Amino acid sequence: MMEKEELYKTASLARLELTEKEADDLSQAVSQMIEYFSMMEKIDVTGLEPTTHVSAGKNRVRKDEIVESSLADRMIEAAPEHDDRFITIPHVL
Repeated sequence: MMEKEELYKTASLARLELTEKEADDLSQAVSQMIEYFSMMEKIDVTGLEPTTHVSAGKNRVRKDEIVESSLADRMIEAAPEHDDRFITIPHVL
């Protein structure tokens, strides 16, 4: 289990304030993660190629096609203001 002093020091460095309950919960969660990492260290990875991304496959792409949608047309028509096929909104910034 992760020592609470270490947990509070780490939280302080991250500028976080923890309640006693949060510290207890976080201590258990971190300890569980460390236990999982320890289990992973025991796995034999001899001969495995390093990966840079978990999804090394190719991107699945589809052809862009214009699809008419009566729902989109109704939404644009129902908007208080629109410019051609775009809904206009007030400036946010």
